[in-house]
Amino acid sequence: MTKNRLYKMFTVTAAAGLVAAAGCDSTPILKASAGGAGGGHAGTTATAGTNGGGGAGGAGGATLNAVQLRGQYIVDVVAACGDCHTPRDMNGPIAGMYLAGNPSFITAGPGQSLGSRNLTNDPTGLKNRSDLEIKNMFQNGLRPTATAGVNEALNPVMPYYVFHNMTDADADAVVAYLRTVPGVTNDIQRRGTMFDVSAPAPAIADSTIPQPDPAYADQASALAGRYLAAKAGVCIECHTKHLDSRATPPPATVLDETKLFAGGEDFSQLFATTLMIHPVSKNLTSDATTGIGTWTVAEIVKALKMGVAKDGTGICPPMPVGPMGAFAKLKDEDATAIAHYLKSLPPVPNMIVDMCQFPPAGGAGGAGGSSGAAGTSGTAGTSGTAGTTGTAGTSGTAGRSGTAGSTGTAGSTGAAGAGGAAGAGGAGGRSGVGGAGGA
Repeated sequence: MTKNRLYKMFTVTAAAGLVAAAGCDSTPILKASAGGAGGGHAGTTATAGTNGGGGAGGAGGATLNAVQLRGQYIVDVVAACGDCHTPRDMNGPIAGMYLAGNPSFITAGPGQSLGSRNLTNDPTGLKNRSDLEIKNMFQNGLRPTATAGVNEALNPVMPYYVFHNMTDADADAVVAYLRTVPGVTNDIQRRGTMFDVSAPAPAIADSTIPQPDPAYADQASALAGRYLAAKAGVCIECHTKHLDSRATPPPATVLDETKLFAGGEDFSQLFATTLMIHPVSKNLTSDATTGIGTWTVAEIVKALKMGVAKDGTGICPPMPVGPMGAFAKLKDEDATAIAHYLKSLPPVPNMIVDMCQFPPAGGAGGAGGSSGAAGTSGTAGTSGTAGTTGTAGTSGTAGRSGTAGSTGTAGSTGAAGAGGAAGAGGAGGRSGVGGAGGA
């Protein structure tokens, strides 16, 4: 089964958790994020989760050495491991379950689930695994079985074929950090048989990962970004189309290596019953028409850290961007390096139809100020789109285009009234929360 189809089997719980971790924090959908996973590092002293808004909390409680700190940065930020390995509910990461695994990460029917593994220092996690066994799992896709000396292949939903190219020093740092994560008992059952694979997916050959254009000015920064985007991190994995493993003959690789970073991976089904958005990963190559060739380095950095696109719109989940996302914690020099690398990529024409608005148009049930913008004079705006239909939000605001209109339909007796209007019943602008398009 292709990974693209596996993505489409995410449960509502998993999808909602990704939204909580990955979206822009200007949307009311967001809840407290986890320390470490999707917001806030696992504290280096006894301050677990203080940067994560009071969520699940990170490892905390122990002073980390330089190697462990490097591992923490890769786990919590660059690779965003917590986005998959910290269980979530509708409010986001579950408190006290940092990196403890999700038994129902993907569900495809009765008895057919694929769990993300418990990475904590507990017997149900990694406590009894050797350093070599841990690295063999996340770099080579092989995990020990109950039979000594016998391994089984991991499903390539885990992008070990990307992490295979991580440096030995960073792989050792990841293991060193995971050894510090407090143990959480959470026994993840064996995957359903439909998720079995006969052999690990082949690693992406280093020679296949695009090199910066030789004419690009900042080669050193671009090369550093290449490592972060395609070896220690997963930009390459999400922004490349996954091949259909059911094809005849089956593909030799997980990704379409003829269009690396050119986008096209459809994540719509993650949100089919929640936000009903249709995110498809974007073309990150330097193509000026279909990629991000016209973006500046500063605009790419802003997208990574603030979750705001070049045109000022939000970036859809499951991209872990924005102030509450993992990428918000990228060091400035690393975010800049990734930006330089993407700018240096050879152009690959691949038009991706933009079907996603985030926050969703019309809002997520109405949100905004407490007083409403229509007031009693009915002169809040000029679009006059609220009228009798704009009754969904009880405390919304008009946004730039207002909700009353010049016709005065939201006056002292209008439907907008003091409670404002917007939300699901309004006309819904681009942001859906009283933003540029109003509501």
